[in-house]
Amino acid sequence: MEPRTTVYRNSKTGIFYVQPYTIGPVAATSFGDPTVVKPEEFSTNIADAIIKNLEKFGKDKFETSKAKRFGGREQRTFLSEHTEVSVSKPDSGGLVIHPLRREGGGRVGDREGVIILAEEDLPHKLADAISEAFQRAT
Repeated sequence: MEPRTTVYRNSKTGIFYVQPYTIGPVAATSFGDPTVVKPEEFSTNIADAIIKNLEKFGKDKFETSKAKRFGGREQRTFLSEHTEVSVSKPDSGGLVIHPLRREGGGRVGDREGVIILAEEDLPHKLADAISEAFQRAT
């Protein structure tokens, strides 16, 4: 399973949250507390936060008590207040960044908006790529 993380941006405050994932009972699942990046720290801290969260992937054993869970209303509120970008690290190297868009009650990505960074582009092009992905996300 590819390492992955999700970056959320609060639409009102501009604060970014880099959510770690681990291998859950069925699939990758958000797990643990996110790394918080303030808007004024974005250009200097977002790449490091993403890379560290990708490195954490699968290292923590899944425990139901630590899994991120929202009730239906909480989930709708969270999604309405945040935009979202998914980041994965394929076995071939580099990163694949998917801007996500609202659809139905959740979020989806498609190949059209994907941003691919080669290993040699990391970490110096990552902040710009994430910024571009958030411009595409809805």
